Amino acid sequence: MPHMAPLRESLAAGILMQTGYDGSAPLVLPMCGSGTLAIEAALIAQQRPCGLLRSNFGFMHEMDFDSDVWQQIRKEALDIGKKKPQEIAPIIATDIDQRAVEAARKNAMTAGVDHLIKFEVCDFFDTEVPIQPGIVLLNPEYGQRLGEIDQLEAVYKQIGDFFKQKCPGYTAYIFTGNPALGKKVGLKTSRRTVFFNGNIECRLLKYDIYAGTRR
Repeated sequence: MPHMAPLRESLAAGILMQTGYDGSAPLVLPMCGSGTLAIEAALIAQQRPCGLLRSNFGFMHEMDFDSDVWQQIRKEALDIGKKKPQEIAPIIATDIDQRAVEAARKNAMTAGVDHLIKFEVCDFFDTEVPIQPGIVLLNPEYGQRLGEIDQLEAVYKQIGDFFKQKCPGYTAYIFTGNPALGKKVGLKTSRRTVFFNGNIECRLLKYDIYAGTRR
């Protein structure tokens, strides 16, 4: 159930892989939208095989396709990817739009991971952040399909304040297709990784948020 300007599942998974997320530390996802990042994170944390929900692959239409061999391979992959919920650190996903959170919950249920994600309706600044250090990742609007640049400048500045005030000890990320807006965060990036969201060149901006001073 796409909400507004959703990420492709493959792009969301690639972003999470770039952060090094593996489910061992908390993941905080304000501005979660329809939940793509949260759902892909839960699948990664469970070590679920890629493409598990697909029922049709091109190789199934080859002349020598062996259905029995395929089912055995699939069963072995499923056995590897069974990780208990208590072994996975909290995944927290929030959005100020109640409709977005409702869509995200339904999508998580469809993917079978709703029990691993804590969804909340709230402003991103009010998102619960566990004390245990982890990863916080935001995918704010960047003025291509949604929002206006002038309004978004203030939002990006607030994201920087959120990182500083609420996320000490965390590794923080912003995924944006507008480098100029990224500069409004007011924090120094430790890494910038290029991604393409369709034909839009984007950046995954990394920030190391220190508790107290860096020294």
